[in-house]
Amino acid sequence: MVMNTLVQFGAPLNILTDGKPHLGTDKLIPLLRNFRRHLQELGVTIKFGTRVDDLLVENARVVGVKVCDARNELHSGSEKLGCDAVVMAVGHSARDMYQMLLSHNVELVPKDFAVSLKRMLEWPNNFQVGLRIEHPQELINTIQYSGLATEVRNGRGKVPVADYKVVKYVDEENTGSATSSREISRSCYSFCMCPGGQVVLTSTNPSELCINGMSFSRRSSRWANSALVVTVSSKDFSALQFNGPLAGVEFQVPFAIVAYREFERRASTMGGGDFVVPVQTVTDFLENKLSVNSVPPSSYRLGVKAANLHELFPNHITEALQRSISMFDSELPGFISKDALLHGVETRTSSPVQIPRDGVTYESTSLDGLYPIGEGAGYAGGIVSAAVDGMYAGFAVAKDLGLYEGDVESVLGKAQKNTGFVKY
Repeated sequence: MVMNTLVQFGAPLNILTDGKPHLGTDKLIPLLRNFRRHLQELGVTIKFGTRVDDLLVENARVVGVKVCDARNELHSGSEKLGCDAVVMAVGHSARDMYQMLLSHNVELVPKDFAVSLKRMLEWPNNFQVGLRIEHPQELINTIQYSGLATEVRNGRGKVPVADYKVVKYVDEENTGSATSSREISRSCYSFCMCPGGQVVLTSTNPSELCINGMSFSRRSSRWANSALVVTVSSKDFSALQFNGPLAGVEFQVPFAIVAYREFERRASTMGGGDFVVPVQTVTDFLENKLSVNSVPPSSYRLGVKAANLHELFPNHITEALQRSISMFDSELPGFISKDALLHGVETRTSSPVQIPRDGVTYESTSLDGLYPIGEGAGYAGGIVSAAVDGMYAGFAVAKDLGLYEGDVESVLGKAQKNTGFVKY
């Protein structure tokens, strides 16, 4: 249903049949414009440039929101909007929203660290940090296709641009080896691999630096990039000295958010400000050295600066990345290359917290009238899963308000519930 809806609003038909459907960032823009027009034709009001500053709560129930112009840093001149229900569908980096929810005693819980490996790979249901690695796309084509690499031709040939997906597990008892044992405590894996793509900025604060990757629909860039993230828990960060207001115990902010911000501040400082990204060649990273004059070109457009990325994370994380990268090279010979460049820092693969909700009504278990959904609420990990979660939640809200009397599962099918994401 999600894919058909995307096609209805302008996505290419091949996403219905491709094993790895890809829209491309450039194709999303007109698609979302068409979607917006459709909603407006149905009577939906969209308030652009508007920031939600607070919830309006009466008798332990949400009765509306307080909003103001997003350019207004003083939070003055606010407007109150009353409503029967508030569906909170923010992104996974809406940290100001988490603080606002805490002020209303809305329960936030850290993601489950003790998650099974199978479920962890299916759904990013834990805490991850890492770096983004970039190779020349021609190198990845050669690694994956060998003699057929010449047929790729920047996405216009007979063979599609090559991608990869890798994961290695690190045994807690013997951290220098990969294992298939069930006693695994840590893993490192590729995430959001972007063939023919570019590294892009995702910061929401000028003093905090984080990055991601994207590909346009043709995937014609000369670079390939992917996040390499490590699963971690709070015990890995005992050596960290946190700074800033979130470090205070009075805020009771989930640990992962504090850690993310610390890593992003470090990356910003190492880059020298102005959103310049600290980088290090893979070969230097493995040897813990810095060759300032040998940094290969990067697709990142705001500038890069050579730095020792060992200074970003505690040793536990850095060593896990080093060992895993070495193991990736045995699976993808040539992965370790002087032309491969690591960029810091990747911290926003998914929401670090989850907002508990009722499994049937989708309503917050700690505040009536609030419906937390999607990535920011900790129930999705990407466009499709967020869309599906939104559809189920939409039916649930309509049912709660007496606007729908039918059986949701007869329309959408049965949702598979677990302690983390809802798998559809």
